[in-house]
Amino acid sequence: MKINKNQYSGLLNLASKKLGTTPEVLQSQLEGGKFDKALASMNPTDSKRLKEALSNPKVAEKILSTPQAQEIYKKLTK
Repeated sequence: MKINKNQYSGLLNLASKKLGTTPEVLQSQLEGGKFDKALASMNPTDSKRLKEALSNPKVAEKILSTPQAQEIYKKLTK
């Protein structure tokens, strides 16, 4: 499964809200490989999962293909 621009945008918006930042700041951090600030505000388990997903595209695809992720995407795009 590959995510399209709308899915990426929706996930970025959701993640930024959870992390207490803006989508623009989060995207900048992710593109620059500097997401330590975002990870610091997460609980250790979630932080570890995010690190794994960001370092392994197959893990990210697996996460995004779960029913829970699909439901979040549907809610974001309505």
